[in-house]
Amino acid sequence: KSHASRAEWYINEAEILIRLRQRISSSDLNFFDAPTMLQYQIPSKAVETAYCQRGDDARKVECEELSGLSPQLSNTPVSDLSVGKSTVGEYSGRGLFAAKDIQEGVSIGLEKKSLSYFILPSTHQIIEEMYYWAEENYDEAYASEVYDSISAVEAFSIGYGFWSTLLGRTHSTVDSGALMFCNHGCNGTYNYGVITGFTEANVDLKQPPEMIIGKSSAFSPVTERNMRQYLSGDATNRVIKQGEELLCDYLGYVGNPQNWEEEIVSLRGQCDGSEVGDITYFESSEE
Repeated sequence: KSHASRAEWYINEAEILIRLRQRISSSDLNFFDAPTMLQYQIPSKAVETAYCQRGDDARKVECEELSGLSPQLSNTPVSDLSVGKSTVGEYSGRGLFAAKDIQEGVSIGLEKKSLSYFILPSTHQIIEEMYYWAEENYDEAYASEVYDSISAVEAFSIGYGFWSTLLGRTHSTVDSGALMFCNHGCNGTYNYGVITGFTEANVDLKQPPEMIIGKSSAFSPVTERNMRQYLSGDATNRVIKQGEELLCDYLGYVGNPQNWEEEIVSLRGQCDGSEVGDITYFESSEE
């Protein structure tokens, strides 16, 4: 099957029930229903433990890296951050600042990671289809009302979230706390996230690096159980002084290779001041 078919694994409970009724008589299923399927999407701790107790060295490494958060991880709580006017540029909007010194290699806001907003592939597709339909047919009945409602959701997903195709098709994750205000560090100046050597200025517009876009793997209980943690994790790459703005690497936020060139060109425009970001554009259009 194609990589895109992976997205079918993550449909929600309502979609599962509809498809079961469309394809199979419910009386024929004595041991499978939507709640059962959800247990495969996010396996229990017992299933993860049994999986990790068997297997080769590669599985052991996978389990060590992804089986929950290590108690040895250093963490700066969100309460040690503040939100203010960004120093990145005139039109960069809000920014995130350190209220006290933060050391290198420290995660931020781990206590909020499980509360992130996850817009899974099927939901993401519905939002996109509604948004573009309403935009193209704005003058028709009801389309303007749909556009006014869905454009805020679209701006929230694009402006504050990071996109990925790890689940087969495009989906997005938005931090639930102050981390959503972390701006892009132009020309490799970001201090939060893995240093890759790639920046919006030097990256190939036609070919996104695999280490940035990411690649999904075959089904694994430990990966599925900890996927949300994996999608939300990062750490500082140097010491961040009190009052200094936290900056992220938005190259990793693109996610979908099909949007790569468009998004990188937009980042270059935002960095040289010729374009504004999605949130600034949305908020200015609402005034």
